[in-house]
Amino acid sequence: MKRILLILVAAGIVLTGAAQTRTQEYMKKIPALPKDSCNATRSSVEGFVSQVSALRDELVTEIEGIREAVDSHMESNADVAEANAMKQMAQMYGMSQADINKLKNAKDMSDADKQALANKMVMQQANMSMDEAKNLSKMSEAGRKAYAEAYAVEAMATAQNDPNQEAKSNNAKNMYQSGVAQQAAISKINEITTRIAALYSPIEKDPERQKMLDRMKAWNNQLTSMMGIVSDGEARIMDSLSLRIQNEQIAYCNKYTPQYRAALRKHLQTVKASMPDYKKFGDINAETTKIQTGIDMPEEGKELASLEAIADYLRALEEVYRYKLYYSDEY
Repeated sequence: MKRILLILVAAGIVLTGAAQTRTQEYMKKIPALPKDSCNATRSSVEGFVSQVSALRDELVTEIEGIREAVDSHMESNADVAEANAMKQMAQMYGMSQADINKLKNAKDMSDADKQALANKMVMQQANMSMDEAKNLSKMSEAGRKAYAEAYAVEAMATAQNDPNQEAKSNNAKNMYQSGVAQQAAISKINEITTRIAALYSPIEKDPERQKMLDRMKAWNNQLTSMMGIVSDGEARIMDSLSLRIQNEQIAYCNKYTPQYRAALRKHLQTVKASMPDYKKFGDINAETTKIQTGIDMPEEGKELASLEAIADYLRALEEVYRYKLYYSDEY
């Protein structure tokens, strides 16, 4: 009995490991925020930044590899996409195999043949010829209304007698619904991206931050201009300038680093909370690709949005010391 339980537990561990996605793997690898960003030594800062940078480089390479794999998969299944496109056109426009063959060799068709095929497609889809379509735009408002009413009645009758109408309608419906879902998913991802960017922009746009930088630059320029052999009085001025710069650097870090760390925490929280949205985005893109091309998206391709979100966070985490300008261990 114990042996059976051990086997079941081991099997469970294997299955759990196999089911773990790349997204989950990289989420677990994200380093925690350093305990102190303003009182760290140069070596500890460089060590942390190097750790995050290495992980981000690894992830970016992973993302590029997935993109290349997806592109290669799509290219190797180009014949499937072409066959699917022809099938859809056949359903939508009632094209025969002979018409499809003509379309494949459109460059060999005469202008008259192209016009005839276009006329046939419009007639099948809208139940009017190309000439009728042109004349419709010249009709009066009353004429267009009368035509529309007559067309509606005729279309209903045609639909009832056309055995392929349901397939045409379902295909068009699926394409439309897929497009709507994809646009909604894109809008959601854009909203998340905008929300994350808004976490950092107030820090960068704070006018006082730029004033502090300008003051430090002015003091540093003044200090640099005094380098060389100086009098005791000038030396005291230089010491005073150095102390001003040091104190301003410390104040700069103490003011803006806590804000940046708070933004990082909210950023990571947002990424974690948005994982279902990133997954949905990947699933919808895969579904849309399947409907449009007939090609199944590789599973790893569905994770691109979530992996890119993690890479963006790592890019921000790399900058956790961006407001630290003073290192006490170097003085």
